[in-house]
Amino acid sequence: MKLYKSSHLRQPFASLTTLTFPTSPHLTHLQSIITQIKHISKAPQNPTSLDSLLAKTHLLNPSNSLIIVDFLSQINKLSRAKTIISYLKSRKLANDVFLYSLVFNYVVKDGSINDVENAWQEIYGSVKRFDFFYKYVVLVCKNGSFEEIKAVYDRVVINGGVDVLEGKCYGVLCVGLCDVNEGFLAKTVVEVMWDKGMVVNDWTYFSMFQCFCRNGVFDEADLVLRRLVKNGFVLDICVYGSFLYGLCKAGKDREANKLFKKLLKRVPVRGVREGDVVLREGRRAIFQLKCEGVMPEIMVYECYFRALCNAGKLDEAEVLLKKMLSGRILPEICVYGSFIKALFRAGRDDDAMKFFKNQRKKGLVSVDEIGRYVIMGLCEKGIGDDAFRLFNEIKTVNNFVNSSDVCNSILDSYWKESSAAKAGLFFEKWQLDEGKYGRPNVITYTIMLNGYCNDNDVSKALVVFEEMLKRKVVNGAVYERIIKLLCSCGRVHEALKYLNDSIENGHFLFCKRWRVLFQSVFSMDECCVSVGS
Repeated sequence: MKLYKSSHLRQPFASLTTLTFPTSPHLTHLQSIITQIKHISKAPQNPTSLDSLLAKTHLLNPSNSLIIVDFLSQINKLSRAKTIISYLKSRKLANDVFLYSLVFNYVVKDGSINDVENAWQEIYGSVKRFDFFYKYVVLVCKNGSFEEIKAVYDRVVINGGVDVLEGKCYGVLCVGLCDVNEGFLAKTVVEVMWDKGMVVNDWTYFSMFQCFCRNGVFDEADLVLRRLVKNGFVLDICVYGSFLYGLCKAGKDREANKLFKKLLKRVPVRGVREGDVVLREGRRAIFQLKCEGVMPEIMVYECYFRALCNAGKLDEAEVLLKKMLSGRILPEICVYGSFIKALFRAGRDDDAMKFFKNQRKKGLVSVDEIGRYVIMGLCEKGIGDDAFRLFNEIKTVNNFVNSSDVCNSILDSYWKESSAAKAGLFFEKWQLDEGKYGRPNVITYTIMLNGYCNDNDVSKALVVFEEMLKRKVVNGAVYERIIKLLCSCGRVHEALKYLNDSIENGHFLFCKRWRVLFQSVFSMDECCVSVGS
């Protein structure tokens, strides 16, 4: 059996072999185990001393247990690593998804999915049916980073996967890759499904179509669209809107305008299913479809208008808006909002305010609805006082449907201005008058926590954090901020306490993300903390 040398231990834990931990029975125990593993990695020997240390389970907590699992896996002491995971499971010190990610990423780092399932079956005592792997893939694709999704992709596609995996598992992975704009990787997954004789559903194809449109890869989008048409997929605003958005974003103005005019044509509707259309090669499929009259005129205008705004083509958007209004087409509020947001993004703040005042004077749209976009635009620019004045001005006449969202923007704006005093005062007013400002929500508390963390105000950050714990509105990102803040101030023991709590309470779903966080606790470079003090 080939063992890793200590110099090859994966980061960040390789550095732990040279650190002196803060005084604590759990951390002292961890250091003793790491020292033993270091000796074994240099020269194979009887691990009796290591086993005696591992037997002291009363000194194991989630954090040091997970570090030990990683180290044991690196020196191929897999049975011992699985025993630690079994202990965590039996004591309910971590949720099943987190423990499965330990097996997936550490215990069976380079094996097949079949090897992962065998190891999990040994730990969990369940019948191997790949049900839990499917659940893991769903959660990774929904909540994971690109690196975590890519790790699943590599195991399923590059390493060949297993024949008994169901098509739904591949489909979820494909959609997850599209969500992170990895259309070509998703295409590879689909090709694997074809090779295995699996049916690819239309929603998977549609996800790929949208992804390729967003990325401006129109040849690939065209191929996927042809398959959707062949399958009889219902082509609606989502399909045409995605293509319009992509064309505008890619600067293909002539094609975008051509599609817009084609959609505007009013002819008798022949039905929205295009399965009987014969699509020729050499011309984009979308221009061969019988899409005239499929979408209501107002939806066509709105779709094109929002695509122009998102692409920053404000002059063209303004011309189109005037045409809409002159033709007695009353746009939805989202159209006005898209234009206002685009003006602010382009640095045309005065034009945004002028547009708002003109529309307010005309009275065609609700003041509070269009005002919301202006307030949020001012907040994005860090002009919190002006946003607050406009909020109060509108509030005296109209009532915002959801004041909390607007107030969160104002609160965030004060922090962007580095005005902790204004943010704190506004937050106090808010808490005292929820009738006016709405009920503070998880976003409110997260903004305050992030603000105090950025200001290195530990005491106030902890007050907000404890309030979030009481209201049960914490998540992994919130734990991460408070833990890093405590580390930067040298309060390592408190950071470790919250680190253990975050794992026990299931706020970290995947071990790799937790591993990055642990690095911040013991990193000499990232944190102003002497872990040996």
